[in-house]
Amino acid sequence: MEFTIRIDRKTVTIAAVAALLIGTLAACDDGKTSDSQSAGQKTTESYSRKLTNAQPYPLSLMNDSDERANLRERLLRFNNPNKIGYLAELTQNGQVLAYFTIKGKVSSTNSQLTPPQNINYDQGSGGGGNTTTESMGDDGSYGPEECSSLGVFFFDTNSVMHEWCGQWAYSDAPMNLRQPPLIVQSGDAKPSTSAGQIK
Repeated sequence: MEFTIRIDRKTVTIAAVAALLIGTLAACDDGKTSDSQSAGQKTTESYSRKLTNAQPYPLSLMNDSDERANLRERLLRFNNPNKIGYLAELTQNGQVLAYFTIKGKVSSTNSQLTPPQNINYDQGSGGGGNTTTESMGDDGSYGPEECSSLGVFFFDTNSVMHEWCGQWAYSDAPMNLRQPPLIVQSGDAKPSTSAGQIK
């Protein structure tokens, strides 16, 4: 199909405009999949509006938050390097493997002081092509740390460091164990080295 339009004695010919527009629209529509996706989203949004109107958020009544109070209390308690706590390492069947009086907080072996990823910024004119790559860890190597995200480490009251990859229970009051631990550390144990960071 071809149209001829005259503008100020100049002729502009637009060839196959209708076909081009139809083709573009067809490419944007992937048929039943997009139709069902769109219909599902509309249903979810309608349902959400209906529930929100039926049970609106009680903003005027929310003058405090127990959850935020709990989070603040936990943060402030653990932000004390002299805090005393108690940790039991547990076997898979729940038996106490070891029991420690610890100083400070329990930390994840997956934590590190530097960012875990590097952002490679797209320098092209278009932008929007930023990518991320794994960053070198604090120890100078790549890949997951010991026990990956499941591991924890902590320091006991003698400044001995312990790492653990299994189940554990923590309390900031002594636990009443019904059975003795399988492993008992000497009361006068000392770390083999110290970097002087633990107060």
